[in-house]
Amino acid sequence: MSMLSIHRRTALGLIGGLAAACAGILTTLPARADSTVTLWSWRTEDEAAMRRIFDVFEKNNQGIKVDIQFTPDADYQNRLSTALRGGRGPDIAQLKAYGELQPFIEGGYLDALDDSVAELKNMPDAALGGARGRADGKLYGVPYSVPMMGVFYNEDIFSAQGIEIPKTYKDFVAACEKLKAAGITPIANGGANGSAWELEIGVGVIGPTIYGPGFYDEMMSGKATFEDPRYVAALKRFAELKPYYSDGFAGIDYTTATQQFIGGKAAMFFGGSFENGSFKSQNPKLKFSIFPFPADDASTKLYTSAFSDGSYGLVSESQNKEAATRVLNFMASTEFAQLFADELGWPPARTDVTVRDPVLAKMMEMSKNSTPYLTLVGFRWQTPTASSVMQSEIIDMVEGNVAPEKLAADMQAAVATWFKPKQ
Repeated sequence: MSMLSIHRRTALGLIGGLAAACAGILTTLPARADSTVTLWSWRTEDEAAMRRIFDVFEKNNQGIKVDIQFTPDADYQNRLSTALRGGRGPDIAQLKAYGELQPFIEGGYLDALDDSVAELKNMPDAALGGARGRADGKLYGVPYSVPMMGVFYNEDIFSAQGIEIPKTYKDFVAACEKLKAAGITPIANGGANGSAWELEIGVGVIGPTIYGPGFYDEMMSGKATFEDPRYVAALKRFAELKPYYSDGFAGIDYTTATQQFIGGKAAMFFGGSFENGSFKSQNPKLKFSIFPFPADDASTKLYTSAFSDGSYGLVSESQNKEAATRVLNFMASTEFAQLFADELGWPPARTDVTVRDPVLAKMMEMSKNSTPYLTLVGFRWQTPTASSVMQSEIIDMVEGNVAPEKLAADMQAAVATWFKPKQ
């Protein structure tokens, strides 16, 4: 063998050895990892839609992955509170609005977003109000929706029974009677097993047509209380519709009630606009729409209750704030608002969107005549809340065991321990 061949083999051996060594080093080094942002939510029914929305974000933001983790609403607040206290929370948390947000702010668990999410300034006050710190006025969340409330109705059932959208309360009762005579549940409703919040929403559907759009301001200024005859009248109206609610009303929970409506067993459902996408995803063949609850007089201008549903906030102890802030900026954008409207079918926090869904279009039209959802926006800031008292007594009120006047008085006595009217 020539010396040249020996040298070549030696050189090739060295090169091979170096290559093998480099390969060994490379296998011990971690591959370039995407930055993963954890996001917690209670909206389990929106899981598929939210995943599609964030697929769009990930496609346009290479290097960032969003890990959305869902916990049922009944367990979510406790899970989040426990995790934050233990320093094991997500990067981004879906946050309840108004008073339910404040303990997280006061505990120092959230970062203010005023300077880091510029698009917040392009959102309406109705959306931002639920994400604002009460003490410092700063914004601690990116709102995603301003829902409103109304009466969902099955268009096929109404058509088959020759029923038009009621113009007066008398028409509404007549429609209920006709439906009941035909063996159809007029209104899917119930508050069992922790679902009394749905009954509170029912009062929010009915209330504005009775106490009017200026009642909220009167309550905030102290000119009116829950014992006002107008509010008591709203409670009475909700109770007097019991004959048209689901059979076994006291034992029916929210899930069962929604399934009665979604499955075509009930003609109407008192709900918020967040039901739109859920109804469609569970029964794509369901033809339905929404109308505001009618007043006694057909000439009365009809109003709907509206509120900030919640927001998404940056957890202070997040180790991934740069990427998480990019995600939050996306959630504050027109792009997210449009995707949210298209995928979920309920009013986004921004108004600069193209409305393609006919039910959402009706909701947006109704929301032009809105008043704050009284018990949430005004009286869920401290405990005992108006909501907690209502939810504990409202089934008994509907069943006739508690008078509407007593429920109203109990609500007023509860909030009077902390509520101070604006001067």
